[in-house]
Amino acid sequence: MGTASMIGIYNDDGSVTATYCHYDGYLSYNGKLLVQSYNTPEAAAAVANAGYLSGLTSDLDHDLKAAVHQNEEPKVYNSVKTFLECGDKHAGADYLYLFDGEAWFYTDTYTPRNKRSFEEVEMNLETV
Repeated sequence: MGTASMIGIYNDDGSVTATYCHYDGYLSYNGKLLVQSYNTPEAAAAVANAGYLSGLTSDLDHDLKAAVHQNEEPKVYNSVKTFLECGDKHAGADYLYLFDGEAWFYTDTYTPRNKRSFEEVEMNLETV
């Protein structure tokens, strides 16, 4: 059993493109790794457009080759609000990550949908 996450980027048209990651989606692993290794618009877009990852490391090319499901399309949400409220419906993600072009944000999906909000990852790493 994994701790799944959806890793997304905010697009210029207001939509969110996200990929599913099956393992280690919690803040102290995927959150930390996203800040350390994927903290540019280009790197964040590469992860968000992967479609499916079994797990995430600092070597995305390796992760793509090692993925159990290959050539899956990323999920596109029409807005940040839709991603926030419905991102967990895709394969039961436990965490949602969003890159806004400058920083990574996250929320857990244990919080009720109507009470969820994104918090900055880097600021919260000190507490984990």
